[in-house]
Amino acid sequence: MSRLGDTLKEWVEEFVQDMRRRGLSDRSQVCYRYDLLMFVKWVEEQPNVKQAGDLTQTTLENYQVYLMLRPSLRGRRSTPRTMSAGSRNRHLAELKSFFRFLKRASKLLGNPCSELEGVREPRRLPKAIFSVPEMARLLAAIPKDRPSGLRDWAALELLYGCGIRRKELVELNLTDLRLGEELIHILGKGNRERVVPIGKAACQALEAYLKQGRPVLARGTHRRVFVSSMHGGPVSHAALLASIREHAQAAGIKKAISYHQFRHTCATHMLRGGADLRSIQTLLGHAHLNTTAIYTRVEVSDLRKTLKECHPRETHRPPSP
Repeated sequence: MSRLGDTLKEWVEEFVQDMRRRGLSDRSQVCYRYDLLMFVKWVEEQPNVKQAGDLTQTTLENYQVYLMLRPSLRGRRSTPRTMSAGSRNRHLAELKSFFRFLKRASKLLGNPCSELEGVREPRRLPKAIFSVPEMARLLAAIPKDRPSGLRDWAALELLYGCGIRRKELVELNLTDLRLGEELIHILGKGNRERVVPIGKAACQALEAYLKQGRPVLARGTHRRVFVSSMHGGPVSHAALLASIREHAQAAGIKKAISYHQFRHTCATHMLRGGADLRSIQTLLGHAHLNTTAIYTRVEVSDLRKTLKECHPRETHRPPSP
């Protein structure tokens, strides 16, 4: 094992400790450590990279080429896919943060990543969203006569009503709710805070859950809003999603169910209802408007329907020859 490899591993641990001091999530710490140690392993295999001074921009560019050619670890295909542009950009962002830390801590004189640029990512449309009738069926299928059903009802009304993220939902505390004002306080990505309105349907569901559901389920003194029906502590995102999937199955909904799907559904339904992008951006907590703008890319099915309903050649049959 090379001395540089040992040194880099020590620096990675110091960097992760710095992340912990800055309040980054455990999940972020695990992901950064894993990806950075993959970089360290690559460095150890390079015969011309023996000391810290060899970590140049050219070296980092070679690592980017390695990532581009490296097969993805996801999936079991006879011909493995290469790593996506998004994953390579994530690795680069992690390296930039790591080397900024090393420079700030006087481990290195410069940052070899500072001039590197990420690759252009293809803009993808959100996964298939739910229709308004599907959402109505799903909400109606949740049993309101038991505590766990009241919990799932309240969670789904928030997911659909204000596009809250998975982490934002499961980490919501009782003190974040201002139901009298129909507002909730959300701590989002990058510790960015926002206060957003919630509709009357979400307020009704939350009030029912807090009065009749949570007191039955909760154990201990924790302040999380959403509680496990198994142990009474904070519910895990996996357990909550599994419960929502059961309700979707009961409602006859065949689509794949994910937290982000409800977020996409919320944004798309609001846009179709006439909401402007700035309002949707604020509601969802997007740092940049171009993230929200993806919802303006109309699906082909919507475009076909509009063509048939609006184009003169579709609405009026041409005269027979």
